[in-house]
Amino acid sequence: MGAVRRFWAPHAAGRRDLRLDAAETHHLLRVLRLRPGAEIEIFDGAGNAFSARFVAVDGESRCLVERGAALPPREPATRLTVGVGVPKGDGLTAIVRQLAEIGAGTIVPLISEHSEGRAAPDRLARWRAAALSGTRQSGRATVPTVAAPAPFEGWLRGKLAPDRWIASPRTARTVPQGTPGRRAAGDHVLAVGPEGGFSVVELEDAHRHGFRRLDLGERILRTGTAAVVAAALLLRPEE
Repeated sequence: MGAVRRFWAPHAAGRRDLRLDAAETHHLLRVLRLRPGAEIEIFDGAGNAFSARFVAVDGESRCLVERGAALPPREPATRLTVGVGVPKGDGLTAIVRQLAEIGAGTIVPLISEHSEGRAAPDRLARWRAAALSGTRQSGRATVPTVAAPAPFEGWLRGKLAPDRWIASPRTARTVPQGTPGRRAAGDHVLAVGPEGGFSVVELEDAHRHGFRRLDLGERILRTGTAAVVAAALLLRPEE
């Protein structure tokens, strides 16, 4: 795919003339190499997107753009929160980017019994940058919230929407299977384990807190694959 001419401007809804920040300016000038007069798109991260025109570079080397007409909304009717076990290495960065692309609303890095990854503070900034990147790439106008890492046990006991699913292979019988079908508009929650999966105790705890098993078949999937497949199933619109 070609470069996406979309730029984040957090105050776009309230202003006609906008000044891009340093990172967005770099993307426009150095990555896409656009010139004044170029037609672009801007989004504010809160659900609004607009046509726009790159006007000039100011005295502080920032790009000035002129906002145009509002664009149609592109968000799914389903609002999905995904709690995903932190995998080893920097694997969660790509997972966050992919979940942002397909429409997740909130992403919570989970620390569970089998988690091998670190949840260092510097990684949270990287994950949030990946959410912005996925939003830009996909054409969305809402940047998903990436919460601070949370223990799985504590997350289960928090305030979650009542429609709750946990991604699991068919061989895991601890949590009864449900059938999501086509999703109606509303709030839904998905839990996806790390590479080692959730422990039996964690699965039993999830069952007690109202989670149903979202069947992902016989195969054992990587965390990123399972997260994207399961999220896509829950984000399908109602027929």
